[in-house]
Amino acid sequence: MDFALWPACVKTHGFDDQLRAAAAGGFDTLPIGPLIWQSLKASGRSAADVVAMANDHGIRLGHYDGFTDWAPERFAADLPEPAKAVFDVSADQCLEVCDALGLEAICATGAFRAGAWPLDALVEGFARFCEKAAAAGVRVDLEFIPMWGIPSLSLAWDIVRQADATNGGILFDTWHFFRGDADLALLDSIPGGVIRTVQLADAHRALRGADLFEDCLRYRLLPGQGDLDLMRVLRSLAAKGGVTSIGPEIFSDYLDGLEASQAGRECATACTTAMRNAGWDSAV
Repeated sequence: MDFALWPACVKTHGFDDQLRAAAAGGFDTLPIGPLIWQSLKASGRSAADVVAMANDHGIRLGHYDGFTDWAPERFAADLPEPAKAVFDVSADQCLEVCDALGLEAICATGAFRAGAWPLDALVEGFARFCEKAAAAGVRVDLEFIPMWGIPSLSLAWDIVRQADATNGGILFDTWHFFRGDADLALLDSIPGGVIRTVQLADAHRALRGADLFEDCLRYRLLPGQGDLDLMRVLRSLAAKGGVTSIGPEIFSDYLDGLEASQAGRECATACTTAMRNAGWDSAV
């Protein structure tokens, strides 16, 4: 199982410092998003250079972080421009990046408005993209986000189950789960091996900031610092098995103010403590 430092935890730092943070925390992988890759290319670095930078720190590049062109609509017209910049990537371009950087998995989500598309259209789009990704040796993990087009674990499971792609699964973010419908019975019922990637974050019981978006992007907490029942979720995931990647995704004003390596160490300590407390005996 890979221990992954998601870039949100160190988003105010450059790529080299993100790698230092991952190494300082003892992480195995660092996912990479399209904007970081485009910036590195613009600075004159090749794909081989980027892979070598990661290798120099003992880190592998993990998921392609943030892809939406599998869906009938790449993003909603009123999506903020910074988010549009992240998601304005075609399926072919995404797979080209995966090939160039040796990425084995994609974090896919839906940046359209909730309810904008019927289930059958979403299933068809996900199945079709999974087929293309499978031919490239890449798996696709579908993330649900309560503010966007796939707001719940339930809808993500419907899409993944009906698409029935061998390389299709679910990316489970604890913040998104508890800020959404938090259906623990459904979580328990999903077979092992479907939820392959887990992102860990805690939160206050009540929202901070003006809305879900501000709470999501500024006030996530390290595991164990908030009020979410992470132990319940982690025990369920451990019991079912099949998780191949786990690690923090914490958008946080607090982490933004830390030196990169310190942020990496604090994230690692909080996550491994939570995992061990939940009975993950093989936790990193």
